[in-house]
Parts: sequence; C-alpha cells; structure tokens
Amino acid sequence: MGAMDRRTFILGLGSIAAGFPSSSHAQSRPSRVTWVVWEEIPTIVVVSAEDDFRVPAIRASVDFWNAEFAQLGSPFRLGAIVHSLRSIAASDLLALTAGIPLAPLLNSMREANGDVIVVLSDDASFNPFAFPSPALRKVLVAIPSLRKLPSWPGFARNVVAHELGHAIGLGHNDGATSLMCGGTARCGGLRFPNDGFVPLTSAEKAKLLEMYPPSWQPRPSRRWKADPPAGTTA
Repeated sequence: MGAMDRRTFILGLGSIAAGFPSSSHAQSRPSRVTWVVWEEIPTIVVVSAEDDFRVPAIRASVDFWNAEFAQLGSPFRLGAIVHSLRSIAASDLLALTAGIPLAPLLNSMREANGDVIVVLSDDASFNPFAFPSPALRKVLVAIPSLRKLPSWPGFARNVVAHELGHAIGLGHNDGATSLMCGGTARCGGLRFPNDGFVPLTSAEKAKLLEMYPPSWQPRPSRRWKADPPAGTTA
C-alpha cells in the first residue's frame, strides 16, 4: 500500500457534530484523498455483534444512497449487505487513524468477502472514519461506540451515511448544513432530522453523476483476493 493510502484517514461527520475526541493526526491530513470509484456493484460486509444497535442505521443509509442514485438517473447502487461475526481489534483501528496500517488489519481487509467493510466497534476512543485502499479496491468504514453520546434523532444514521458517502467516492465539503460537511469546515449548523437524512449539495449530486453517469454499467463481480484462483481448491 502506498504512502497516500497510509495517510488517508478522514474525519467523519460525528467528530464535528458530536464532539468526538480531537485527534492530532487530523491537522496533518492531506487535502486530497484517492477515493475508490467503483466499477462494479460494491457489496457491504458488516463486522459486528449480531444484535448491534447500529445495524439498522447501515440498512437505512444504504437505502438512502440507492434512492439518491435512482433520483439522479444513475444505475449505480450499493450492493447486498452481509454480516460477519469476525472481529477487528480496536488497537488496529487506532493505529490506522495514526497513519500506521498494521498487517493484521490489512489482511482482514484483503480477506473480507466484501468491497465496503463496515466495522462497528465497541471502542469510543476514535472518530468515525473511512479508509480507502485503491490497491485492494476496498474501503474500510469504522464506526466507534455511540452509546455514550447524546441520543440525537438520526445521529447514528447520518454518521453512517456520511462515511458511506466517502466509500462511494465523495470527499468533504464546507456546506455547514450538508451531509458531507467535514474536514476543516465548521459544521455546527447541522440538525439531524427525526426521519431521513441531512441533504446533499447540488455540487455533490453533480459529482455523483460524474462518477456514475446514466451510462455506467457494472463490470462482472470480482473474485475475492482471498479466494484461490479459478480451477483450484482451497
């Protein structure tokens, strides 16, 4: 994985809107990040306990993004959600936020049978983030424990939708009342609706159509890198 990949920690919506612990690495974050633009329908694997309370927020967020693409006239969609009871250590996630992707974490990404890997951690000491690996053509989304935060309506749902926005290929913007507000922007104007999501900007909708135009067609599903080559046995 290249140097850019090792530094592509992105602060999520939650760190700005809900007062997650500040992180020194945020000030050194590069202004441009290489996000994955999908050539196939990306599948989503959720790594968590089976009854994790944040799982419905993932389902709702996937539905939100797919509805946005449908309204834009793009055929792109986020794909099926599968659940994994495997665990990823919080220490590995913390190392990643400091720009040190450890081998066990990278191996877990490589072996996961999904394109977008959403880790629902029980640890509360890091900010929500998305980590793209163009080399693996996978994106890791990490959501910390949200139980000690104010139970604002729609908070978890919008935090997950924000990070999935990165997984789709969007960066931050400086629109204080938009879903993808983040980075160095001040997002204090955000208000989470009881139902639904904070809106996208017109510029973001245009960007989505640039990445996934009406002519976009998915390539055939890829075999996972962890699978043996075709014609062999594991």
